[in-house]
Amino acid sequence: MIGRTLWDSAYVLSSLPFAIASFVVIVTGLSLAAGLVIIWVGIPIGIATLYAAYGFASVERVRLRMRGTHIDWVKQPRREGSVWRRMLGVFADAGLWRAVLHGVVILPVVCVTWSVVLTWWAMAAGGLTGWIWESFGGVDSGAKALMALLRVPVAGWVFDLVVGILAVVTLPWVVRGCAAAQAALGKALLSPTRGSLERRITQLAHAREQLGQAESGALRRLERDLHDGPQQTLIRLGMDLAAAERRLAEGDVGAATTLVAGARQMVDSVIQALRALSRSIAPPILAERGLEAALLAAASTSAIPVTVRYTLSAEPSQAAATAAYYVACESLANAAKHSGASRVEIFVGADDEDRLLLEVSDDGHGGATILPGHGLAGLRDRICALDGRLSIGGTPGTRITAVLPM
Repeated sequence: MIGRTLWDSAYVLSSLPFAIASFVVIVTGLSLAAGLVIIWVGIPIGIATLYAAYGFASVERVRLRMRGTHIDWVKQPRREGSVWRRMLGVFADAGLWRAVLHGVVILPVVCVTWSVVLTWWAMAAGGLTGWIWESFGGVDSGAKALMALLRVPVAGWVFDLVVGILAVVTLPWVVRGCAAAQAALGKALLSPTRGSLERRITQLAHAREQLGQAESGALRRLERDLHDGPQQTLIRLGMDLAAAERRLAEGDVGAATTLVAGARQMVDSVIQALRALSRSIAPPILAERGLEAALLAAASTSAIPVTVRYTLSAEPSQAAATAAYYVACESLANAAKHSGASRVEIFVGADDEDRLLLEVSDDGHGGATILPGHGLAGLRDRICALDGRLSIGGTPGTRITAVLPM
């Protein structure tokens, strides 16, 4: 109970600065936007204010999660269309307006809860220590004056002690009630709406459909690569070995030796081609020894020097590890083929929301893009199906970032 009381007290007493900041920013921003909307300047100001309210709501979700109250995260939908269509779509988002309402209403609620909790702590601390302050000369307590005014034959420190004991006994329930009031307001206004949940289900269904198409495309591409590469080389290898066998039967050792030497070179090329194709298939080391070992193995076969920094304390799920491995391998292949980079760095860690964060950066000339039908597009669909995201940035060079749930 003591730990619960301390956590709830910290939650309530730390709420006032956030409540004041959110109230001032939201009210000022919306007022300014309403006044300037006639000259169109108010539209971007209003959008910025709505996203500021979303930021304050995200902070409140984190604070509530630290308290033990879980509220599902509300992700902003991907808006399509022209610039004006996307801007107006922001104003039609009910989730953002609920965040605005929470940012405004939370201030009067916090003023009450903060005052009550602070008063109860002051009564508990002051009542239990009142006899100490009365012992100092020149320090008189209000309780002593009150007892004298009411002509009650009770010492002031006794009254302080009784008030302090009552405050300590009732403090857990008072603090918990105030914290629960704020948490109830957060759950009522910051929880996902039915519309947002339906939209999220639609997005996940679409992402899974894209993932299925990407998997089918990858299998067809692998089949085509095997048919056009190693299979043709192996057919040619068989023909050359048969020819060498005939030359040996005829006693032409020189021609047979030449054919066998060419066959050995074709075997080397087949091995290299199979190694290249195996990078598109999750290696056994990933399942047996984890993501770090798999990335180190992929880095050891890269034509460019690769540095791997791995800071995860726990092994991610198999789906997340496989997707991260594919992203790293595709990024290394692109860096070797197109970037002109001299070094590559792979970083694996956790972001602020305890999700898997993979960053592959190089010092090349950049220019990487996600094109339909290419490797990165398929990886983006795979990651989106896992409720993650893939992005490309970096100046100079290229930085490919993937964020996945653990």
